[in-house]
Amino acid sequence: MKILLISDLHLCDNRNSEAFELRRMEKLAAFINSCQADLVVNLGDAVSRKEYLRKEFAGEADGFDYYLKWRSQFTIPFVECAVEREFGFFAEKMQQEPDSWREVSPEISIITVAPKEDNDHRFTPEQLEFMETALGSCRTPKILIASHVPYPGSCSREIAPGIFLEIPERLRQLVEESDRQIYWCGGHFHWPLEEVRQLGSLTAVYGGRFCFENKDSDGYLRMIDSATGEVSTVLESFRW
Repeated sequence: MKILLISDLHLCDNRNSEAFELRRMEKLAAFINSCQADLVVNLGDAVSRKEYLRKEFAGEADGFDYYLKWRSQFTIPFVECAVEREFGFFAEKMQQEPDSWREVSPEISIITVAPKEDNDHRFTPEQLEFMETALGSCRTPKILIASHVPYPGSCSREIAPGIFLEIPERLRQLVEESDRQIYWCGGHFHWPLEEVRQLGSLTAVYGGRFCFENKDSDGYLRMIDSATGEVSTVLESFRW
């Protein structure tokens, strides 16, 4: 199974013109249709915060209707990551709970988590219990954990409070000292492309960056091949 990672589309944002956004989403759709992915994991921030929305969108929920209309053209499944500000409508619109797990093939399971504390950076005790249960229940040899805020050490950005996820020691041991291959994928930083980090048995992935119309920076997309375990950059230095 080939799993394409996307993140930080920031749709409906007034820092992008409507024409730019339409062109970018058309090109992304063409790429998804050509890259032979079996599944897409969207790592979050599909729609920008309310204060950045273009005037034709009354709120983020309206922006997600726009995103879902675009997504409906594909026959391959999507798995979505939520952020706290979306909890009021996420489950109904996405037909998926923010915290969820599923075995998507005999090779790999996907766990999505959306921390509820400290602006998406810290898990509640109930969420940590969910993570332990999900990790123990997955029967596949590989597990992909997806969250919007990345795992600490996923890139060279300095580890400090309020930057990466806060990972308690017990959870760190479960994912870094496992007898299975575990991937933790995040977005959020709009960070330049770097090598994938290996932290014990955990492969920490930061990927799927898009850029605003008038910013002098590039984006990229990554893909995980669950058969080989390879994480590859499938699109690099594009400007849409």
